[in-house]
Amino acid sequence: MTDIILHHYETSPYSEKVWLGLGLKGLAWASVEIPRIMPKPDLTALTGGYRKTPVLQIGADIYCDSQLIMRELERRHPTPSFYPAGRGAADALAWWAEKRMFSPAAGILFAKKRDALPEGFLEDRAKFSGRNIDPAAMMAAVPHLLDRLRAHFDWLDQRLADGRPFLQGSAPGLSDLAAYHPVWFLQRNFGSAAEPLDGFPRLLNWTERVAAIGRVDRNRRPFQTACCNILHYPRHFEAQVYVLFTLPRHSPPASCTAGNTTMHIACVSHLPSCRQKSHEQK
Repeated sequence: MTDIILHHYETSPYSEKVWLGLGLKGLAWASVEIPRIMPKPDLTALTGGYRKTPVLQIGADIYCDSQLIMRELERRHPTPSFYPAGRGAADALAWWAEKRMFSPAAGILFAKKRDALPEGFLEDRAKFSGRNIDPAAMMAAVPHLLDRLRAHFDWLDQRLADGRPFLQGSAPGLSDLAAYHPVWFLQRNFGSAAEPLDGFPRLLNWTERVAAIGRVDRNRRPFQTACCNILHYPRHFEAQVYVLFTLPRHSPPASCTAGNTTMHIACVSHLPSCRQKSHEQK
């Protein structure tokens, strides 16, 4: 079987989702640590310029964005499924949880633990997002961000009110993994007793069940070892890079070259059934 290699860093919340997904499916994987901020010369050479975390490598196929990674893991390894109760509601719950919960959680961290962030972290994120990150303004917004999270946590808590162990029933799935990592992010940085987590003991019990899915043992590899079959191949080699559709200013090139490798970039729709083929240079 072709090795699964995850390019990530240890404190990445979206990597946490993928780690647990690999654990749920019982898949062994290799780990390549990448920097938290730019420059990331090894990663961007592999991905054709994509810089976000995590990135999954399976042979000569490179998958960018955790949503796409989870979709590909499900396609290649359908059992046990990320969708024990069906796809539609699970995809909707996962999209809502990530798009509505992680941003306020990150805002609280940036405001309250700015000194604990790596040097240059806020500047890197501001440059990438195109937005000004003002710590004073973020601190003033903390009460509002806490209220937003409190509302989202209450909705999750209501899903568990009938005694079900996971959000969609008796088995964990994608919706649990996607909703878990913003909660994990707060727990890791502030502890379970911090607000608004302290008001939802049922939700905290759920996080313990999700965390118990665990991570399969991994082998740590340096970048050069993990990618020697692509970027350092002795003859001309072609790789495929898959990314989700992005905003125009973040759109990748159709293809790029690193060493003896030509990487063709394929943009993939958020909808699992829609895939746009890459533009291959002749």
